[in-house]
Amino acid sequence: MDYWTQLGLLVLALGLGILVGAEREYQGKAAGMRTHALIAAGAALFVTAGRWGFDLPVEAPGVDPARVAAQVVAGIGFLGAGVIFFHRNIVHGMTTAASIWMTTAIAMACAAGLPWLAATVTALHLLVVAGLNPVERAIGRHARHIGRLHLVYSSTTALTQALATCTEEGFTVTEISPERGREDHERSTTLTLHGRGSVADLTSHLTRTSGIVGVTFEDL
Repeated sequence: MDYWTQLGLLVLALGLGILVGAEREYQGKAAGMRTHALIAAGAALFVTAGRWGFDLPVEAPGVDPARVAAQVVAGIGFLGAGVIFFHRNIVHGMTTAASIWMTTAIAMACAAGLPWLAATVTALHLLVVAGLNPVERAIGRHARHIGRLHLVYSSTTALTQALATCTEEGFTVTEISPERGREDHERSTTLTLHGRGSVADLTSHLTRTSGIVGVTFEDL
């Protein structure tokens, strides 16, 4: 494979990485175009170096052109794991980690001489991550949720209204913790909820309820 063909495949890998990163950046994620572009270019260069960078015949004992590529697959897992974190019983960063993994595979396919396959998989990747968003949101509105709703309120009437709102939004209140007084004369409590309503809609409605000062939901 001549220099210009190798360079063209590297540039293609870079461009496809930018496309994947652009979707992540549009979603407001930290790992955006620059990160994915560098991952793609680096992975493609590793594979190219593994295939063509050593002046040894392929049939020589112990020579394996795919050895460097295999190490790229193993090593990218550490980078992907770095964007995953756990906060308030919710895992964040899984899709970004998966996109990093996919970008690496796409770049490796480019460097291996499979540009059309790499471009097709990039299109499929964008179709999945962007096209399934509405489907996920629709499912999320009816998914089963079990969690704790922490409320800060200024009157008993506000608490009564909050309980009614939970029922209206499709949740059953299975437990109410004792009220706790605060120095600012406000009170707080925690409701344990079960149901298939939308947590986002519930917290939004409660936030707009008169007398409700603070609302947080924690999945169990």
